[in-house]
Amino acid sequence: MLKRGYIILIVGGILLIAGVILSIFSVGSFANQFMQENIVLSQATVRPSESLDAALQINDTARSVSVALRSEPESTNVTLRETVRDPNGRIINTNEFSKDFVTTFKPNITGEYILLISNLGSNNVNIDGIFGFLPLVGGGNDQDNINSLNMIITGVILFILGIAALIVGVIFTILDRRKEKRRPSLTR
Repeated sequence: MLKRGYIILIVGGILLIAGVILSIFSVGSFANQFMQENIVLSQATVRPSESLDAALQINDTARSVSVALRSEPESTNVTLRETVRDPNGRIINTNEFSKDFVTTFKPNITGEYILLISNLGSNNVNIDGIFGFLPLVGGGNDQDNINSLNMIITGVILFILGIAALIVGVIFTILDRRKEKRRPSLTR
């Protein structure tokens, strides 16, 4: 029969492995969904008096769309304009900014929305950002995002419980071995 220390070690190992596997699959699912639903800009250069555009297909008007941008270099000569046009070409969102910028809007119709980033300054600017559905931002039907995040959190909790159980299992195993050494031997 297995002693309590070994049983706790086995349970801890199972929890740890289950947590890792659940987290990996959940993060993969979340990342895949995120990449499918969003346009990601990475170090996109916008020259002075020029623009950069990105198109996003929106099939669900119940969810809010977010624009999150970050510009480099962060000098005082940087002025950028963000403009979003709906499928009919109407401007539904426009703002000027110089550093970090986040806005959210509710699409009114399905179709292709265009984000236009214009450099109004005199220096080249590198833009990083996201145009699309940010998890847990703006309400709507984010149940898939919430489920993915819940699974990631559950995996992390199982992982932590597994580590704690392994530590407790090692302690009990050491205590059990010490008790065995203290017992007088019946074979003398």
